[in-house]
Amino acid sequence: MRHKQPWFVAMLRRRERGGLSLTAALRQAMCDESEDWQNRGIAGILLAQADARGVRTTLLDLFFAQTEKFALWSTALAIEKTKDHGAIPRLILALSDDNPDRRHAAARALGWILPQRTRASKALLHALIDKSQPQPVREEVAESLAYSNYQPAIPHLIEVLDEPDVRMRFWAVFALGSLGRWGGLPENWRVDRRVVEALERMLGDKEEPTGNWWPVGREALSALANLDPHYQSVYEQECQRVRDDPNSPPEELRWAGKWVSSTEAQT
Repeated sequence: MRHKQPWFVAMLRRRERGGLSLTAALRQAMCDESEDWQNRGIAGILLAQADARGVRTTLLDLFFAQTEKFALWSTALAIEKTKDHGAIPRLILALSDDNPDRRHAAARALGWILPQRTRASKALLHALIDKSQPQPVREEVAESLAYSNYQPAIPHLIEVLDEPDVRMRFWAVFALGSLGRWGGLPENWRVDRRVVEALERMLGDKEEPTGNWWPVGREALSALANLDPHYQSVYEQECQRVRDDPNSPPEELRWAGKWVSSTEAQT
């Protein structure tokens, strides 16, 4: 049950020096809300080699017992890292939980337990359509659908492009860029022209979501580059122009693939 990541090994040895057995140290780390979520997930993966159902039950019971936003998020990420599809039914239930932070965290985990199951995709789509859901939940759902390969979500994501909130439009564009193409190898790719037309309509959207992101129109160009050779060329030229321009703002440089230090971002 040893692991090669040095930070994880150091964390585990620290717990073992406290008198815990290896199994007890792993279980303690997995359930420790203050521990880094990656360490928690790795501990869960290692424990699951011997008791997958027990790990799933422990993490899900903890997830449903927690109430604070960051604790829920950390446990959801740990569940996600274990890639245990057996967790999906209870995570789907969490999408209608009274605690909106639990819904938000469940939407993240459902999107990243890959490959995503159809049942999870359908539940995420239902949450996207449900406008009574808190907006952070719907934003997370839109992002999670990007990893679903669930084509029925396309028309609903296109509808989101008309919503007034920039964050919803941004993540709908992101998801459409992933869902608009399928078919395995490049020579077999098929492109949904509805998606191309919808994204072209968004190219002039200059509004930016909070969180160091770039304008919706920039994200639309990135998405189109994934779908159409013409836009791939336009995207590459525009990225180069942004990187070469000394007056380009940090968010534009990040969009263009240039690393920007925190000091540069503040100037």
